[in-house]
Amino acid sequence: MAERKLKAWVAAGLIDAAAADRIRAWEAQHSRPVALWAVVGLAALSIGLGIVSLVAANWAAIPGETRLALHGALMVGLGAALWALPAQGGDAARRWAEVGIFVFAALGLGFIGHLGQVYQTSSPTWMAIGLWLTLFAPLLLGGGQGWLCAALLAGGCIALPWMRFGDPALGFSGGQAGPGVIRGAIECALPVGLTPLSALMSGGSARGGFWLRLGQIGFAYAIAAVSLFVIASGLGDWAHGHDPQGNVDTALVAVAGVLGLAGLALWQADRSVQGTAGAAVFAMLALAMLAADRLGGHGLAMGLLFMVLWAGLAGAALHARARWAFQMAVAAVALRLIILAFEEAGGLLASGVGLILGGVLVLGVAWSALRILRQFAPARGIA
Repeated sequence: MAERKLKAWVAAGLIDAAAADRIRAWEAQHSRPVALWAVVGLAALSIGLGIVSLVAANWAAIPGETRLALHGALMVGLGAALWALPAQGGDAARRWAEVGIFVFAALGLGFIGHLGQVYQTSSPTWMAIGLWLTLFAPLLLGGGQGWLCAALLAGGCIALPWMRFGDPALGFSGGQAGPGVIRGAIECALPVGLTPLSALMSGGSARGGFWLRLGQIGFAYAIAAVSLFVIASGLGDWAHGHDPQGNVDTALVAVAGVLGLAGLALWQADRSVQGTAGAAVFAMLALAMLAADRLGGHGLAMGLLFMVLWAGLAGAALHARARWAFQMAVAAVALRLIILAFEEAGGLLASGVGLILGGVLVLGVAWSALRILRQFAPARGIA
């Protein structure tokens, strides 16, 4: 707690001097030695890097079976420690369980890769990730407590379909969009299902933080993927030139369908204000996919579509009373408007007049965005 804030509150009459003293005493009692913990963290990082360096330097000299045995023994020991943790515990126990499950699952992923290195298997990487998800996703879903496990699980769910899509035998082959593109696009869209799954499982769950983060990652993935697709569609007819059979069009329609189904599932699982706003966002993303497919190659049209999409996201965030999301959406619209103005200015930017006009436009957009935020943004502290 900053001393300046306390003095300002006392001067404004929000609290009296006695309350300020009590706040100072409480903060002093519960303060954390940040500098000391930073030093401890640096020491731990140094030790860890030293161990990694020693192992890496002598990696080739250690027999593969010995490395696998040590790796497996480490996993067994950590698994036994996780099993010994109490099922019901306080915040400290939950934090240790979260870190332990995360490390155990990460070691499992490394063990699968280690097996491939030792025995020189030629399987593609996506098969290793698929095997890892099959073995460890139940553990993460059943025991994850927070964002560490949620990020690890969601990362695997997102990486698997994209690596499969990059396999020439399953996605683009020889630069041509074959029928595998349709299946690959649908698979790449499936991680958005993490959001309705989160809404379905989080109600009354003691691990609400885990499900919340998992749903947020799926939601952010959907928004980022569609936004990047809209931006890429304005760069040229990059996909359809290699798609004489129209497989890309079919794939994009299928992705829009997956987004629509995810929105419907979210609305069914969560009828709250936030759930309704999220379902509306999925519907907007599906429509943006279809519009980008039809208008691809037109930079101005794609720029306007991007701004319309993010204006809709701002409206959904306003409806859900999500201040940070509203601010981010307004900022994205303002930034895209500035970029669009510079793109359309053409040769004017080569002159001083063009630079002056560009600077005035930036100031105008910034001023407008600030006015919108002050007038419409939800109050601080409202989730």
